[in-house]
Amino acid sequence: MASKRGGMRTTGEVLEWWLSRIEGDRTRSEKYRASMGSLMRRHVLPRLGRVAVRRLDRVTLDDKLVFPMHQVLAPRTVQKALQGMRQAFRMAETQGRIEDNPLVGTTFRDFYKGKLRPKPAALSRVDLPALVQHLVQVFNREPAKGMLPLMMLAHGTRIAETVAARWGHISLDERVWVIPEANTKSRREHVLPLTPQVVGLLGRYREALPDARLKTAWVFPVRGGAGLALTSAHALMREVSGRQWTSHDLRKLMRSSLADIGVDHMVGELLINHALGVTTETYLTRDAMERRREALERWHARLDECGFADAHGVNVAAPAFLQSAAAPVLARDCAVSCVSTWGG
Repeated sequence: MASKRGGMRTTGEVLEWWLSRIEGDRTRSEKYRASMGSLMRRHVLPRLGRVAVRRLDRVTLDDKLVFPMHQVLAPRTVQKALQGMRQAFRMAETQGRIEDNPLVGTTFRDFYKGKLRPKPAALSRVDLPALVQHLVQVFNREPAKGMLPLMMLAHGTRIAETVAARWGHISLDERVWVIPEANTKSRREHVLPLTPQVVGLLGRYREALPDARLKTAWVFPVRGGAGLALTSAHALMREVSGRQWTSHDLRKLMRSSLADIGVDHMVGELLINHALGVTTETYLTRDAMERRREALERWHARLDECGFADAHGVNVAAPAFLQSAAAPVLARDCAVSCVSTWGG
């Protein structure tokens, strides 16, 4: 029964109220706020907006929302819609805006028994040489377009974290890039060591920026001095990739490639800022930065093998732990040994 105190009688009232709260909540990522708002207004509200709270049950959910959505959307999207609804009704009940929560105990598994498979990656390890060469060509032609995907591939960062970077977050003296907790999905500060390759890349990028954009605080500025918007960043990725891969595919490729070059699983997870649990993180605390630095040195040496040096312009000797006993090899002189299935 709807609460007399709150007066919320329909599902639409509850969801619109909840959306107004989360869309103004800066502790949630911009991507989450935008995607949830779009999902609710395009799919949930048109189907359930007029349904009375007291009449909302599993049968109604299945008939009006879940089954129709399954015909046109992926299971994970339907799951996300239900998760949003559960959050909305739980918050409304907690605040006394509805008297009873009709979704208590309701889960996605009530409606779907299949396996929720992760979206297959558009890029694999064998695509790395062609991908690097393509991104280097884009960077050398238009640094403003090539820098974002190169930085993401080099560090495995999320696109929202990367476009939020400011020059004040980067210290060339300390050779670190600090991503503030407010900019991370995990809501904790993330510190990434800067290799000589990335320092060189940043230098070439800054030299290519127009004077007006150099004066802004943003690493990825647009005309007028503002930072690159997330929607514009995704559009840039679509242009650079020819719609063949996404920003998240760069992150997945970087992570999956770390094991190939001998990076420990836990260090790889730490490097891309995945939560490891208190015990594991305590174990890694003492030498976490050194482990991250070594992992990135390995990774950027691998990228140099694929042509990364043609973008950063620095002649970097391969790390000592990667050199053969016979003679040191300059990373930019290594031969490409993989065959790509991606056309570039």
